[in-house]
Amino acid sequence: MEVFQLNNQDPKSRVQRYNFNADDQHLPRRRRRQRRWWPWIMTLLTLTIAVVLVLVINTHKSSSSSDTATASSAESSLATNSSSTSKQSAYDQFEAKYRKYLTNGTLTAAQQQKLQAIVNAESNSATQAREQKLLDQAKVPKASETSSSATEQSSAAKSSSNPTSFGTTHTFSSVNDAQNWAQASKNQWLQAGYSTYTITSDGQGNYNLQFVR
Repeated sequence: MEVFQLNNQDPKSRVQRYNFNADDQHLPRRRRRQRRWWPWIMTLLTLTIAVVLVLVINTHKSSSSSDTATASSAESSLATNSSSTSKQSAYDQFEAKYRKYLTNGTLTAAQQQKLQAIVNAESNSATQAREQKLLDQAKVPKASETSSSATEQSSAAKSSSNPTSFGTTHTFSSVNDAQNWAQASKNQWLQAGYSTYTITSDGQGNYNLQFVR
């Protein structure tokens, strides 16, 4: 009788052995799906860069507009100041010449004509009005007044040098001129022994001044 012996160590044995106490790390693992974050990060980064660029451009435009407005304002202010300075300079020059000509608040006719020509040539209406107002304040004696004044001064000079001239008749073109001359030489004719004077008309528009003792 033949005996068959089963060798459990036979490498060709079809029996598989399992060790349930062994570590399960050797078991195949399922691969986890990796989440793809890069597209989102790139999109967010692109949006951030775009927003920053927009803000920078707007800030630059705002700054440029502000600078332009400031420059325009400065130029306008400079032009205004320059115009004001020019107007004031023109008026100051006119006033200096006016003060130079003025004597006791009076201008001669020739001086008045020269100043009036300057006023008429002024291109700025505001400056012209100021100059005209200043010129109108001066007195300009009429030709008859100037002639009478010269006659009075000449007569007074003669009387002061020759007191006996008070004994003669002095002729004037108006009563006012005669009275003014008499008052101007009052001290002289009183010292000469005269106490008063009379004024008479000769019927030809002349007035005769005579002193009475």
